[in-house]
Amino acid sequence: MSNSTPNLSPEPPGAAGLPSTPLAPSDFSQFLPVQVPILPWKNAKLLSQALGDTVYVSSAFATALRLELQLGVPAQRGEVGVRIPLDDPASWSELFCLGDTAPQLGRALRAEVSAQELLENPQASAKLLSRLAENNWYGLEIEVPGENLDSQLIQVARRAADAGLHPALSVLPGALHSQNQGIMSAFETISLDLLNGYQPRREQLKYLATQRVVGKIIDAKDSERTNLEAALETLVLMRAKLDSQSEVAVGIAGHFGLESLTLPLREDLDFVARTRLAGAREKIFEALDLANALTQGKTTVASAFVADVLSRAGKATSLPV
Repeated sequence: MSNSTPNLSPEPPGAAGLPSTPLAPSDFSQFLPVQVPILPWKNAKLLSQALGDTVYVSSAFATALRLELQLGVPAQRGEVGVRIPLDDPASWSELFCLGDTAPQLGRALRAEVSAQELLENPQASAKLLSRLAENNWYGLEIEVPGENLDSQLIQVARRAADAGLHPALSVLPGALHSQNQGIMSAFETISLDLLNGYQPRREQLKYLATQRVVGKIIDAKDSERTNLEAALETLVLMRAKLDSQSEVAVGIAGHFGLESLTLPLREDLDFVARTRLAGAREKIFEALDLANALTQGKTTVASAFVADVLSRAGKATSLPV
């Protein structure tokens, strides 16, 4: 378990009881700039179990969402990403189970789909946009694995915006070049994969004419602790190269798959072993600690950074910390 005690925001409305009354409009500045994933919806029950849920509910997806909100994830602006398969629209029903009881919780969710699936399945894509809008989801994030973007993504972004959704694009730093600039400008948010300490060059970042840049600096599937010091340095340096009007947020890359959730904390492990096992809860805490450090200064979460340094020192010397 994380050695830090993150500055969690108060439990958001809907985290415990899924109220039926709508939320009042919120000032987004009150939320930490952090984006986290959720399990692929078919395995949401596994996330519920991994995060220590003790209350049985009929919907594992709703349980998983409540647990993330209770850990301090912002309750609005699409901070929780949900991977949705476009090849099986008939199976989406559990994703939209919140609509009858707590439609406002949809504002915490963004649908994550691959660009290839989206462009190859226009009918399913149109149906998905309609369902997201009907259920008050915040937005749509399109993931592009390569360095060249398809110009059709501009039309997808416009259709999403017309439906009242907020379009986002998840790309590799190699996609930041002149040929893609016009396509990226159609999206409100651009997420960059910054794993392995990759630092985009200033000339690459000039192609980001967007309101929000999410630095995906934490790996959801990595069982090792995130190096908070190195991650913060990467984010700060990137922010310094961006336009002063751009907001920088902390992001978690990937999703909470079996690799991270099959490593729950166990009582039979010693302290050092337990701190090295980073499941979903620990990755969320890391993201919140980094978000605090990025926006309010490292001293606000000094204990997290000290614990990280001590853990790494202990691992390097094979001595207990």
